[in-house]
Amino acid sequence: MGRLSTPIGAYGIIKVEKLTKTARRGLSYRASAYFRMPDGSLSRVRRQAAAKDIAVVRLKEALVAMSEEARDGEIDRSARFAQVIDLYLDELEEEAILGNLTPTTVRLYRSVLKNWAIPDLGQLHCFEVVVTRCSKVVRSARKKKSYDTAKTLRAALSGACDYAVRHGAMDENPIRHIGRMSRGGEPKTVEALDADERVDLLAKLRAYALTRQTDARGRSLGSRGRLWLDLPDLMEVMLASGVRIGEALAILGSDIEPDRKTVAATHHIIRVAGSGLMRRPLRKGNQQELVLGVPEWSLPVLLRRKATAGEGPIFASFAGGFLDPSNVINRISEAMTAVGYGWVTSHVFRKTVGTVLDEADLPTTAIADQLGNSRQVAERHYRKRRIANTANVAALETMLPTSA
Repeated sequence: MGRLSTPIGAYGIIKVEKLTKTARRGLSYRASAYFRMPDGSLSRVRRQAAAKDIAVVRLKEALVAMSEEARDGEIDRSARFAQVIDLYLDELEEEAILGNLTPTTVRLYRSVLKNWAIPDLGQLHCFEVVVTRCSKVVRSARKKKSYDTAKTLRAALSGACDYAVRHGAMDENPIRHIGRMSRGGEPKTVEALDADERVDLLAKLRAYALTRQTDARGRSLGSRGRLWLDLPDLMEVMLASGVRIGEALAILGSDIEPDRKTVAATHHIIRVAGSGLMRRPLRKGNQQELVLGVPEWSLPVLLRRKATAGEGPIFASFAGGFLDPSNVINRISEAMTAVGYGWVTSHVFRKTVGTVLDEADLPTTAIADQLGNSRQVAERHYRKRRIANTANVAALETMLPTSA
């Protein structure tokens, strides 16, 4: 059996030799050891001191520093899982900078891993992160928080474990062996505004906006109260197009073409930590841009917003910049509660578009094209459950006579 190589970033036996005493230098000792460099070569490292023990300590300090440098970013089966999570999140940050991932996803993954994974799994060695322990953490998040939190945690854990597999710290991803998750209970219903509710809500929003133009002392808010006046227009634009809130807030005056009766959804607004608001290319999830035809009833609003915006955003802050989607969502929630529609969120507008198209008997492909989703997503999230056998009922009527 051949001699085993010293692992990269490690060193061999430390040897100490007593140096020849001279009048200039006096008696001293030199400690040395061979260190395995990142390229696989061996390098002899030496440190010298007047005392033997001090020479050894100095050598070990140098070797530890070299080991950390050589193994920077490297992990093995004995690495703590918390280290893996940190490295994985660093990788996600890099992907977000490159535009391959949204900062929102990074922030969400960082949150669930910090709150749920690190406390229970962080100090385990990678070889100790097994299916049963991971499953327990995911089930705990489901029980104590929600299905959505557990689902996100599972996805984040799977990404961290995949990172460990790619870097040789795990043989396989334990998350792949956790049983499938289901929401349980009744299926989520598609909440949408019916025709009467749409008209009623717009009227109430316009009336409510007028009450929000002064502060508690009756002083005019001026441009700072503009957002409340913009909410009804924002609702109309979202109902006319089906775009998401972050996509609607990214629309510029130049994205509206009155002659073609179209609006282009090409970007979305996000907040990036340390950088502020950004108008990022493509739509949410890096989905391709859409050019959408809009109905006649929405043209007055779109033309008015285009004329005011010029080349800027059609929904702008009081300073003229982009609006923060999170802040707008909070204002929408506040306004909806005030006018008696507390169940309505910005996403209800998008679901209303899907529902109207569905009730017009348009195929799922048409709904998906309008919303920019896949057929599966449109079917699952934007169509109400329908009677499956409407066309067959007449034939079934003949099976038995009608009861008197």
